[in-house]
Amino acid sequence: MVPSHSNIALKEWSVAIEALAQGEQVVLLRKGGIHEDGRHFRIEHDGFFLYPTSFHQGADLLKPDKRGLMRGIDDDTDQGMVTLALFAEVAEVIRISEVAAVNALAPFHIFSNEYAVKRAHWKPRDPLHVIIVRCHRLQMPQALPVMGSYAGCKSWVELVEPYPLGIATPVLPDRRFDVQRAAIKTALAGAGTTA
Repeated sequence: MVPSHSNIALKEWSVAIEALAQGEQVVLLRKGGIHEDGRHFRIEHDGFFLYPTSFHQGADLLKPDKRGLMRGIDDDTDQGMVTLALFAEVAEVIRISEVAAVNALAPFHIFSNEYAVKRAHWKPRDPLHVIIVRCHRLQMPQALPVMGSYAGCKSWVELVEPYPLGIATPVLPDRRFDVQRAAIKTALAGAGTTA
């Protein structure tokens, strides 16, 4: 159930948010930022705004046929503003550490396989979190000022106040989302990973 308001956001590359908004993927791949509490990523919330960032983002880290998603992405953080246009609900979290599992995920995200493997190998004692999310497009995106407390290489942002979601429409219909989720789980099971 999508809440009426939220003050929680998860930082993610603008291009990944665009892929989620277009239904190109339903997963987030997370290891966490350098400034995470305890330097480890944790799923702290069941639902959150997606906070666009271009920090570390690059076209060379995407599959060649997905690089076009970067065209037309507005990064308004340079103007001291950020626009929250998607709300994500966590449907499932799967932790993986084997390269076979990372390779099995390749059809389900926009990142190059080399980048996905590199991300999985960073901090090798920590698993890669495969977060299956159900995204909802906000009819009235929230434009808000970037605060100093939002800065830094961290995943979670506590916004200065709760912002309304208003009318939020699922990016994918139920059936298409369920098919994607099942396909991801089947692929990971084939690589020896259980949810």
